[in-house]
Amino acid sequence: MIFGRHSVLKRGCSTWDRQQMPEEEFQTRLAAVRREMAERDLDALVIYGDNFSFADLCYLTHYFPKVRGGLAVVPQSGALSLLLNIGSRDVPFAKTLTWVEDVRASGQVGRDGAELLRERGLERGRIGLVDSGQGFPLPELEGMRRELPKVNWHLSDTLIQPLRWKKSARELAALRGAGQLLREICEGLERFIRPGRQNFAVVADIDRLARDKGVEDIRIMVGEKRLEPPGAKMNSNLENHWAVYLAIQHDRYWVETARTYILENNSKALASYQKAQQIVANMAACLKPGNSIDSIKNVARGELGEFYSTASSYGLGNGIGLNQWEAPIFSEEEARLLGATTEYAPILQQDMTLALRVVFDTEGKLILFGDTFEVAAKGSVSLLGS
Repeated sequence: MIFGRHSVLKRGCSTWDRQQMPEEEFQTRLAAVRREMAERDLDALVIYGDNFSFADLCYLTHYFPKVRGGLAVVPQSGALSLLLNIGSRDVPFAKTLTWVEDVRASGQVGRDGAELLRERGLERGRIGLVDSGQGFPLPELEGMRRELPKVNWHLSDTLIQPLRWKKSARELAALRGAGQLLREICEGLERFIRPGRQNFAVVADIDRLARDKGVEDIRIMVGEKRLEPPGAKMNSNLENHWAVYLAIQHDRYWVETARTYILENNSKALASYQKAQQIVANMAACLKPGNSIDSIKNVARGELGEFYSTASSYGLGNGIGLNQWEAPIFSEEEARLLGATTEYAPILQQDMTLALRVVFDTEGKLILFGDTFEVAAKGSVSLLGS
């Protein structure tokens, strides 16, 4: 699968568009989560998230950590609390990103989380722990459990994830907005891609363009023969062939695309790129409610032929939303790779969103194309509007 490097600090735009995503949306989600909690006889949830994997935390609070992590305490009734690994001077800014009123700074979220649960009278309760990104630092987690020896803990990663699979109308609007922004970035970056320019300079231009347009985070991978994240090895000059993978986070939601730029009159490479676009279109034609993920894989296998193994090694696609990779995941093996076996959902549902891509090589050079789609009632719709 395609894994780009992520920064330890999200340094992009950080705002809350209250008209696009009002508090009413989160109250609806909270009610659904509390119904699930009642089904499991849980007194509260402790939800951990960090700047890499924040989906469950953000789903209820709209907050995403810009650095390190934090946790939400969600009682069966009453107000939510956010405990964030930030300084106290950053709390006023953090409050601008969430509807939760009780936002606290913490140097040790495990220890302070235990104190917060005691404050809420939950030191003997049945508490669900949600950490689907598996990012809760083990010393902090063990410390919280030691501080609360009479709590009955329940691993509850499966509680929120299924609620996130199908997107609400407001979520779909946010994803379409992110898709339109990504399309604008793709149109703008073409002026940077010229033979003779250094690879890292082009990547820096793409990064600056995206951040000027207001993205919260970005993943970039580029290359002629293989995809690589930005790094010290990118001091070579761009030649006549460049594959680009881009994923952006905007208004909390991820979308991705992939393109190949062929800067010479190479008929075979151009034909291969057209083939890649057609294969993705044919895969997208399978994005109908009730269809299986296997139907997409079968189309790719039949049309890619000998190139299928290369394409599958990069991943043919995955669900996308608050997580860059979420359900539906295309195989149990990929689910295990993501540490998300609970998110393996092979049957498509209306209002899911997926990224699809194909990757293979022609004459030793990478051919790459991808897009992000919504599963609508009558079939797929590109979130990039292409």
